[in-house]
Amino acid sequence: MARHFDFTDRGNATNEDFARAGALPGGRAYGVVIDGATGLSGEPLFPGRFATNAQWLAQTVGGETCRALEAGASAADALSRAVLAARAEYEAALGRPVELADPDAVPSATLALAVVGEDDVELWGLGDSPLAVLRRDGSLAVSTDETLEELDGRAVALMAERAAGRDLTAPEKRSLVSDVVLANRRLRNSEGGYWCLDPTGSGLAHARRLTLPRREVVAVAGMSDGLFRAFGQYGMARLEDELAGLTPRSVRRLVARMRELEASDPLLERFPRLKVGDDASMFWIAP
Repeated sequence: MARHFDFTDRGNATNEDFARAGALPGGRAYGVVIDGATGLSGEPLFPGRFATNAQWLAQTVGGETCRALEAGASAADALSRAVLAARAEYEAALGRPVELADPDAVPSATLALAVVGEDDVELWGLGDSPLAVLRRDGSLAVSTDETLEELDGRAVALMAERAAGRDLTAPEKRSLVSDVVLANRRLRNSEGGYWCLDPTGSGLAHARRLTLPRREVVAVAGMSDGLFRAFGQYGMARLEDELAGLTPRSVRRLVARMRELEASDPLLERFPRLKVGDDASMFWIAP
């Protein structure tokens, strides 16, 4: 029987992450993390239900994916069904096909998905929500979108350059690179850019995919970049040391410490980044 848990913690006004881990028949399990990215223009299409369209996308695709997996669908079919359902709902609310929508207003998201089968562990990734796998030989593999990370890194570096010598708040610093953030977002789901989830479903064919023998895997986790930062940029813990023994309690403690660290750096100086804090979510499975 696979052990599993999920965790999410709001880092901004609205939690735009989805995180869930669940059991499947026969000792199998799944985990899903989807990190929504709000459109850069337009109004919420689902007021009263969702605060932002990114929250709607993450919750809709995440929930539909889980329901399909629990009904016996393969990972590929579950994701395809979930995106088709989201597309239909988005177009109904929008009143026109998604191809005719303002592309800057269309929400998008990252994806980290693991399905633990009887013999194999299947992994799917889109965008910069890392998937981490610890093997029985002690090796750790982390899969993420290096192109997207490089784009974000350049935006952060340029923000620091433009803000140099100026007394600015974090939002004011972020506004200095609004043009860069928009230009980067316009590279999504295109050759030479990066691939992600959105209502068109065009990114699914370009997902990072890996299948490993179940007997080789000690633990697998999918995280939003807002949580992975604790292991990466902030250097608060070593993932290779912690992954096998993570628990809901240990993750809560880690995130609480991370929030204190972020609050102590409100001007983004010690740890350059685009915002003070971000939603932090993960799933964890020990096959």
